[in-house]
Amino acid sequence: MVHTSRRRAGAWLTSALLALGALGLGASSAQSATSAADDGTFVGVFRETRPLTAIADGYRADTGLELASALWFEAWSNKRAFPVQEAKDLWARGVLPHWTWEPWDPSLGVSAPGQITLQDIVDGDWDSYIRARGAELASVGSPVMVRWGHEFNGSWYPWSTSVNGASGALYVQAYRHVHDLVVAQGATNVQWIWAFNNSSTGTDAASMPAGAYPGDAYVDWVGIDGYNWGFDPTWDPGVNHWTTFDQTIGDAYRTALRIAPSKPIAVSEYASAQEGGDKAEWFRAMFADLDAGRYPGIRLITYFDTVKEKPWAITSSASALQAWVAGASKPGFRGTGAQLAAIAGDPTPTPTPTPTPTPTPTPTPTPTPTPTPTPTPTPTPTPPPARGCTVRYTTNDWPGGFTASVRITNTSGASLSSWSLGFTFPGDQRVTNGWSGTYGQAGQAVTVTHAPWNGTIPAGASTEIGFNGSFTGANPRPAGFTLNGTPCEVG
Repeated sequence: MVHTSRRRAGAWLTSALLALGALGLGASSAQSATSAADDGTFVGVFRETRPLTAIADGYRADTGLELASALWFEAWSNKRAFPVQEAKDLWARGVLPHWTWEPWDPSLGVSAPGQITLQDIVDGDWDSYIRARGAELASVGSPVMVRWGHEFNGSWYPWSTSVNGASGALYVQAYRHVHDLVVAQGATNVQWIWAFNNSSTGTDAASMPAGAYPGDAYVDWVGIDGYNWGFDPTWDPGVNHWTTFDQTIGDAYRTALRIAPSKPIAVSEYASAQEGGDKAEWFRAMFADLDAGRYPGIRLITYFDTVKEKPWAITSSASALQAWVAGASKPGFRGTGAQLAAIAGDPTPTPTPTPTPTPTPTPTPTPTPTPTPTPTPTPTPTPPPARGCTVRYTTNDWPGGFTASVRITNTSGASLSSWSLGFTFPGDQRVTNGWSGTYGQAGQAVTVTHAPWNGTIPAGASTEIGFNGSFTGANPRPAGFTLNGTPCEVG
């Protein structure tokens, strides 16, 4: 679909040409925008909570402000229906739904047997699943942003162009395949976000985002993901990787303008750490630069507003929250989801797909970690708890630390309406922080109780949790798990 804002197309092209010249990032506005809709920047956030309207509720409670967009994540392996009513409820609140649709099984390694690959998608293995989600998206009847296969220029996802024998050409083929199947179900209300990471794993031309661009007819927004990791990130302990908003996003912004000068840009996932610099000043400088028109193509910023690998949340300190509220309260950042949706314009018929070259394998560079939120299940009413469970436990280790992903599957014939997972570390591992549950540890014994939104696990369904941990020496996996006191099979 070609969704070009008739009002801003010329402005984006002008800013792109300026960005390619000696003037740097682009021309600055003579004055601040009077609203987000008036050449300003809309604000969205991700928060790990459900129902989706709770994202807007929590943000308003913390800031006194309204959101234009709310982000959530979903892995294909969950095979869950799109939350149609929750999306409708968001839209009724004036918030544009923003769905990150991840074609993978997060409980498996990137190249593990059984993991979903781009070739699987092109071969049609997931067509029935894609069609079902397309029909559900169409039934929403109002705009929905869909960010499919984001950060493909890294190496931490199975759809990355540098793993599993993939390439930019194969990514394009898979992207178009998904797009066309969804549109064929009538989902012309979808606004497609093609999003790359602010840095690529490889340095060769084949690893660069441009080689994986599906084409203007398949993209409504260009997305940029990037984080200020600050001091002591898990992937480089003891080192300060503090970067300003400009250092985090600037180069990627110029890349986006070169690749798709007519498209609006969304900073589709970003955040700042607390340690290593002044987070409040980071927010002040970001809002000041955006408000002054330094990045005229950026029309949406979506903040990863949670505590995970780092205390990313805007509430991580009183000064950070104060700076955020002061910036986001400016008129140029105030706008509704309907105004945001209007930027991409009206849907037009999708083109006939063009053939893409047969992919050729590319080398797999050394992985570079990036924050990836755990997909959040949709709660549903349930009968009394059942028995029987399977747990799949995987880790990504580095010297002295690790991130664990735990997939819990209810293998009984009835639904669980609440759960508590127990396991015992065989070594000196310690949970340092976790998500999608409440964590407690006494010695080697760990207990995880469900979060308010994921207590329900229907029969045959799964939920995923995760945590970061520390260890010395070795990091052997727990020998056994229990769910509500019942031993689980370990997969």
